[in-house]
Amino acid sequence: MDYLMIIDNATGEAQIMALADAASHTHMDMEDIERSMQNPGICISIDYTIVDAEAADDVLVD
Repeated sequence: MDYLMIIDNATGEAQIMALADAASHTHMDMEDIERSMQNPGICISIDYTIVDAEAADDVLVD
């Protein structure tokens, strides 16, 4: 979970950033983000959707 994709739910704008930057950008605690992302690899709040960008590397594309 080195890089996360942060999606603004209101605008759809997406940015890739590290966990500490994501926490600062979304005004969420790093521990809350990490805990939410443990199982599905995604954290959804009212304002943002945070996706583990590394999980996309594991997807096979034909």
